[in-house]
Amino acid sequence: MTPASPHRPHFHLPAAVAVLSLLLGLAGSSSSESLPASTRMLPLELARLFPHLTNTPEPLRRPRPVPTAIPATVAPPVAPRLDPQVAERYLLSLPFGGEIRRAARQNRIDELLVASVVEAESSFRPDAVSEKGALGLMQLMPFHLEGVEEPLDPAVNLALGAGYLAELEARYGGDVRLTLAAYHAGPGAVARWGGIPPYASTRTYIGRVLALYEEHQRKLGIDGEDLRLAAATPPTFQRGS
Repeated sequence: MTPASPHRPHFHLPAAVAVLSLLLGLAGSSSSESLPASTRMLPLELARLFPHLTNTPEPLRRPRPVPTAIPATVAPPVAPRLDPQVAERYLLSLPFGGEIRRAARQNRIDELLVASVVEAESSFRPDAVSEKGALGLMQLMPFHLEGVEEPLDPAVNLALGAGYLAELEARYGGDVRLTLAAYHAGPGAVARWGGIPPYASTRTYIGRVLALYEEHQRKLGIDGEDLRLAAATPPTFQRGS
């Protein structure tokens, strides 16, 4: 007998393809776990069976941040500061503007507030005298002028009046309304009523001063050529009673 030749296994082609596909599938799955889904490649046989797995998913989109309210600690936008030279020219355009500026700066009080008080009190008349005896630009009472030789002198009257106004402002913690109420009716009336006295004249006075103060600020808020014209041309003021 001739020796039998060694038995060689015969693989059918479909079975070989299936085994190869299975091996490739296992290898592909183990090596692609660390890759993003969009880079995975499926074996041919699995791709035929599961065609939906071959679709590349869309990249993840980050959600847009939801706008939140501004925290209370964030300060509101600050308006641009006015050119000091422009503000100074405007102040000097007012009657007795130089004396008002000097008295206000010496007492560290708002120059336009002093100017508004002067306008409301005397309409910028240095020789004004009221029925109650108030004198000068800031209508100071005689007890404010003890020992003063020239109470109607603009520089003297403004220095004393601005100093008194600054004292009241410090006393009431910067409250402009209480400051004006005390300047008109006296600190005793403010203390007696626990605030602004219910006097019609005092309330009218406070409203007038604040209106003038706002008007001066508004004129300084004009931009461009109008601001330069306002600073160069003295405004027209109505004389009070």
